[in-house]
Amino acid sequence: MKNLASKQRLVILSSILAVFILAACSQKLVQQNSGNPAITGEAPLRVAIAPYQDMAILVNAKSLGLEKKYDTKLELFTMPWEDIIPAVASAGKTVDVGFASLADYMCKTENLNSQGDDPILYIFPAYVFRGGGFITFNPKVAEIKTKDINDVALIRKFFSYRIGVQKNSCCHMLLYLLAHNVGINFATLPIVDTTLNDGYLAAENGSLDAAAAGLTQRTEALKHHGRVVVTMDNAGLVDIAGFICKESIYKKRKKNIEALIKMWCDCASYVLCDLNHHSAASLAYLKANSSTKYTLDELKTALAQEYFPVSITAAERDIISSKGKYSIERISKLCGEYLIDTGATKTVRPGPEIITVNKGQYE
Repeated sequence: MKNLASKQRLVILSSILAVFILAACSQKLVQQNSGNPAITGEAPLRVAIAPYQDMAILVNAKSLGLEKKYDTKLELFTMPWEDIIPAVASAGKTVDVGFASLADYMCKTENLNSQGDDPILYIFPAYVFRGGGFITFNPKVAEIKTKDINDVALIRKFFSYRIGVQKNSCCHMLLYLLAHNVGINFATLPIVDTTLNDGYLAAENGSLDAAAAGLTQRTEALKHHGRVVVTMDNAGLVDIAGFICKESIYKKRKKNIEALIKMWCDCASYVLCDLNHHSAASLAYLKANSSTKYTLDELKTALAQEYFPVSITAAERDIISSKGKYSIERISKLCGEYLIDTGATKTVRPGPEIITVNKGQYE
């Protein structure tokens, strides 16, 4: 009986020791992996991107190890450009973060943000789009160069053609500036409201004489013997695409969103420093998802029409600063005037409040 009691005590002591060892190991494992979303169970940051050459840069984040570097896991959702703002408006039901052009944001969010106290925020500039414009397949439509911007006869002739563009877009604003420069009442012009892709197809089959075009449509037009009529660069206009999210999402996931912005800059730096050797992931993504199957040379041409900050400091210097080459303050003011003059809004819209990203050890 004495030996049995001793054995029982030994079993109990061994069990207690095993529990202590297991607890210690578990605590050490948690300490080692704290903050790692794959282990702690933190949900990935869901990011909406459109299958365009610029946003395709972000697909490099995983292969570059940036999720581990910045302790944030990303889940990318591909969707049409025009669907991103509504998806972000779902406040995390669809995606957490997306991209939007400044012109789209300033126009559309007035209505979207009027329904409650959780507004969509334009938080940080991602890239500057300089390549928007109008394409044509009609040989009679004359090209409008920078020197022609104030040519009254040429601009009036251009507006005599059938022109398609999506209202309240950066290309719509380009038409407004052309008309405004030569004293034409923009509200009287019979502009056809259409999406980029539908406008392109209508121009290609002759239903429209000219249509708004992003880089994708410009690339396709040139492939099929079309021409570029006028570009944003010709008029000194740019559109600044940036990261957007609901205020509630930003407050909840501030650390992850700042990590995303840093990843974006790192991806841009990696791709743009050597397009010949660092474009494979972006090209593969575009091949699988984009209507335009870019070659390397076509990708180079498209990206040349845009400016990408390759660091937080570069974004602050070139876009966020009022003295920057692509000052978001200046472009926001221009957008506000356009929205008022075209009747898209009745009140002056202020520009977005850009967040300050904590650089820490980043730069």
